[in-house]
Amino acid sequence: MIKVSFVVTVYNKAPFLPGVIDALKNQQGDFEREYVFVNDGSTDNSWDIVKSETAGLPHVVLIDQVNQGVAIATNNGVRAASGDLIKLVDSDDILAPFCCQLLIQTLQDSNSDFVFAISGEHEDTPVFEDPANPEVVIFDDSLLSVIKHGYARVSHCLFKKDVFDRAQGCDERIFSQDHSLFIRLSTHGKLAQVRHIVCSSPRDEPGRIMNNNAQVVHDATLALAYHLQDNPQLDTQHIKAAQKKITSRIWKWAKRELGMNYFNRAFWLFTLSRCGVALSATELVEQCAVFREGANIRRP
Repeated sequence: MIKVSFVVTVYNKAPFLPGVIDALKNQQGDFEREYVFVNDGSTDNSWDIVKSETAGLPHVVLIDQVNQGVAIATNNGVRAASGDLIKLVDSDDILAPFCCQLLIQTLQDSNSDFVFAISGEHEDTPVFEDPANPEVVIFDDSLLSVIKHGYARVSHCLFKKDVFDRAQGCDERIFSQDHSLFIRLSTHGKLAQVRHIVCSSPRDEPGRIMNNNAQVVHDATLALAYHLQDNPQLDTQHIKAAQKKITSRIWKWAKRELGMNYFNRAFWLFTLSRCGVALSATELVEQCAVFREGANIRRP
């Protein structure tokens, strides 16, 4: 029987954890389950709630660490997991009862290594529609699709643990985990999407990383720049697409948020990338500092 490890990273999410854990307990499907919780240095009573809500639940792994950021916490959780498949869950996201079952079925039917669906939002109690023949997209070029569309988030994802291991997990040089996860996994495995909502996030949760636009754009862009720097053997199509995405984000941010004019390095790199000129990956990494100017960016 296939084994799924639910990996939940926790940082100051006390109000949401009972609902999150209850949704884990109510997952449908015939598969073996393991529950891995990583407390990333919470300063509220989140960890007490996790221990209380999981008391008596079989196959629970509890990891308590000093605060290091969600990317490192995710890697530590997956390393401790023993399942064939990994189901990441943000500690304020509610999974639909059919979430894991649908993702497993999609992964098997599409012969993929990594699948994701759609995330929704809720104000009070999430309401999910049962899937009835949802559309499934199998990407011909997984990495190129991720570069162009910037897929992110984790609670709608399921992937094979061996692919995560080959990809060396999330990039621990970046605070958030999802952008580098998509980039790295799509480099090492086949990606598919089932276009149905399988999880839901609280709409007005002030502690969500995605509420900080500077953090989101910084981490997404830096993850891609680091990937270019670490993988110079990527083919020309992927390199050019990544360069265009990186320089476009940097220039748009510099112009819109910092008021920079056309006589600056960000604009010239943007122009050169549009002309197909090969750029230095190291310089692209350095140029990501533009997102940190006057912004509250968390780093590991």
